[in-house]
Order: sequence, then structure tokens, then C-alpha cells
Amino acid sequence: MTLSAASGGGDTIAGGMKAGGWGLAVIGVVVVGATSTTVSVNGTAIATGVTNQTLVFACGPGYNQTGTTAITYSQVTNVTVGAARLADTV
Repeated sequence: MTLSAASGGGDTIAGGMKAGGWGLAVIGVVVVGATSTTVSVNGTAIATGVTNQTLVFACGPGYNQTGTTAITYSQVTNVTVGAARLADTV
């Protein structure tokens, strides 16, 4: 997974896929540096005033597989973001 600099206006991650009761999960990752940062996912704060931490969260499929996960930050200095799809190896 490659992490990119967080965008001042926030970022979006495409949700996972789900069919027939099975799903391929997508996880989001935000790495926060030394500056205190609040991170919100879909409008709900998941971390308030964190420093030097890595946050990992699930990104759901949403309605009709078109869902996206919106991520916003209180500031973006030394904040990076990325996403990965968890593969089914069965």
C-alpha cells in the first residue's frame, strides 16, 4: 500500500464489494505525525487530538456497491492516507 499526503478538503476511499453474503473488505489507513489532529470518517470523529499514531478503519460497501468513505482532518501537516483491499485467498 502506498500512502499519499492528506488533502486539505478531505479524501474519499471507494468501499468494498459485497455479493451473496460474501465481501471483500477495504481498509483505510491514516498516519498522523507530531501535530495534534482529529480524524473523522463519514462525519464521525474516530480519533481526537492524536499525535504520532496510525489509524486503521473499515470502509463499507454502501448501497448498491457504490459507497465511498469520506475522511476529513482538522489539519494535514504530516498526515498521510491510503487504502487496501483485503484479498480472499480461499
